[in-house]
Amino acid sequence: MRSVTVREFYHNAGLVDGLPDGRQLVVTAKGKPKFVVTKGRRPRMTRTLAEQRAVGDPRDRSFDGTEFLKSMRK
Repeated sequence: MRSVTVREFYHNAGLVDGLPDGRQLVVTAKGKPKFVVTKGRRPRMTRTLAEQRAVGDPRDRSFDGTEFLKSMRK
């Protein structure tokens, strides 16, 4: 766990980018901890997450993009 002052954190916010995943950065003011910054892992897109974010009714038949584009040309 690394400790920096508020001033240092304010002027160099890129310190968070240099943290490994799951590590913490303690920001102090007047020698006392003010807050803790933790760098989290970036979530990866999974099939279930994609289905949750998808637009439309999942019970409908699948959308065929190629057929749709062919119908637009006619």
